[in-house]
Amino acid sequence: MTTPDDLTIREPDQIRQDCARKLRAVQVSDHFQAILGCLLGEDWTTPRLAEMVITPDGHLLGRCEGESSFKAFLGASEDLVRNIHGVAPVAELDGDEIGYLVGRVAEIKRQM
Repeated sequence: MTTPDDLTIREPDQIRQDCARKLRAVQVSDHFQAILGCLLGEDWTTPRLAEMVITPDGHLLGRCEGESSFKAFLGASEDLVRNIHGVAPVAELDGDEIGYLVGRVAEIKRQM
């Protein structure tokens, strides 16, 4: 039987921290690691990917720390969402954690 303690509601920062902890343990490409680090506000790569935007035609661009413009082409935004869903079972992400990452991608889309 489920108790009220089993249904604790986590704050967004707790979800972010749990997600980061689980993803840090999974081996992914440096490229994807930089993107995930940026989504989670983590400093996982050098140079650090400081910011990302999604162009109206769906391209994901990144700005590295110390750069003034978005010079790094990171791929297609739909590939990013697909890759998040692909890594989720490997990292044992729960629905809140997947939702957090997909929500961050949606925030980036709204910035343009």
